[in-house]
Amino acid sequence: MIKFEEALEKVLSNTIEAGVEYRELDNCLNKVLAEDIKADRDIPPFNKSAVDGYAISNLDLDSGGRYRILGCIQAGAKPEGEVGFGECYKVMTGAMVPKGTSHIIMVEDTYDSEGYMHISQAKLSSAMKSNVCYRGEDAIKGDTILKRGSLITPAHIANLASLGIFHVPVSMTPDIGIISTGNELVDPRANPEEFQIRDSNSWQLKAQLSKSGIKSMNFGIAKDRIEELTDVFTKACGECDIIILSGGVSMGEFDLVPEVIVSKGFEIIFDRISVQPGKPTTFAVKRDRENRVSKVAFALPGNPVSSLIQFELLVKPFIFKSMGGDYSPLKLTLPSSERYNRKNIDRVSFVPVKINKDGTFSFIKYNGSAHIASVVDGFTMASIPIGKMNIEENEKLEVYFFN
Repeated sequence: MIKFEEALEKVLSNTIEAGVEYRELDNCLNKVLAEDIKADRDIPPFNKSAVDGYAISNLDLDSGGRYRILGCIQAGAKPEGEVGFGECYKVMTGAMVPKGTSHIIMVEDTYDSEGYMHISQAKLSSAMKSNVCYRGEDAIKGDTILKRGSLITPAHIANLASLGIFHVPVSMTPDIGIISTGNELVDPRANPEEFQIRDSNSWQLKAQLSKSGIKSMNFGIAKDRIEELTDVFTKACGECDIIILSGGVSMGEFDLVPEVIVSKGFEIIFDRISVQPGKPTTFAVKRDRENRVSKVAFALPGNPVSSLIQFELLVKPFIFKSMGGDYSPLKLTLPSSERYNRKNIDRVSFVPVKINKDGTFSFIKYNGSAHIASVVDGFTMASIPIGKMNIEENEKLEVYFFN
């Protein structure tokens, strides 16, 4: 059994290599950027007004200022004139300012009278702001605006559009297959017998992948029989780069997944982690003739909270690292609102919690890794270190936010 940090290091050092493809701007959200994106011109490309106001060349703060209005400049129009002493142009937000402009006086700080703009005496202090966005103050042509490996968000989309990048270079998404294992499992649409349970893991994992912008293939339920499990796993290997299995990895007589994985040429890197839930999580790789990792298998425990959390802690970071990106869940150090104790102290323990309005967290009723209803109101977990039995009120722990 290895520590979680070692397991994560082994996972991230055995990634596969994704290729590059070009996607149109409206079809690259949640993908990983495959190249640096540079500015094709200065940003902003011209001096522009940050407000609706009046463009002037100087401020006469003693008198309050009196400026002859030469005209109005709309956004998208090129100014033809130049601002001289005692003159101004009315300009709209985002408009190019005329030559000679040093300040934009906000409309709210002025009043008009007979073709002249006057700065209100009561507004002199605020009128001292320039309110000009200067050419190149955000970036100079050739500057890197978006870095390779970035996960594309709506903000990235806005930047790509502003830079004229319509065909976006992104890392290809690995083909991912999901297999649930167990004689006790039936399809969610079935009416189970008393001794059966509905399969939730494959649907849960598919949803977690989908939330990350990744499509997957569900290969259904494989019963605890060598022949059937081997057939399903072989089919998944033929179509996928990453195979995620759930169940069949503990120490029971019918836990056959490791045997099947090895029989198909995979090398098991680890099969026990000192973490709760998720101890029997297994990671295996298959290499090509050049000894490069070509396929991987994650065999997760069958209990749903275990598979839910180990996907976020190990599988998701692996997928994004393979695509040239970097993912790790958000975690904050927060104080507990109450005392808490646990029995098993030989593993890192992830326990469901809720966040309170005062910035503390409270422990949620949790009956173990089969208690999937414990996380429906928020997938937030406090991490209790190895060897720690009691948590005191106001004691701080790392809290992971997986939503």
